[in-house]
Amino acid sequence: MDGINYKISERLNNMLESDKISDPQHMCEILKDELKPLIKSYIELQDDIKVRFKKVQDKNIFFIEFEAGRIKPVGYIPL
Repeated sequence: MDGINYKISERLNNMLESDKISDPQHMCEILKDELKPLIKSYIELQDDIKVRFKKVQDKNIFFIEFEAGRIKPVGYIPL
């Protein structure tokens, strides 16, 4: 799990640093597309994922929201 967290963190940092001029809504769409397959590996989604962005002073804050129909058992291998 640490490897996945590192890759997501590294990818997010690269995206934020290399595309600072980008539209925040576009960045939210990219994050949504990147996170959806990962989340679907562990959870059956009821609805689409919502990603929101907020800038507070020098911090970039992202809110990720989704509804789970059920949480898949640990060790579940998606077909």
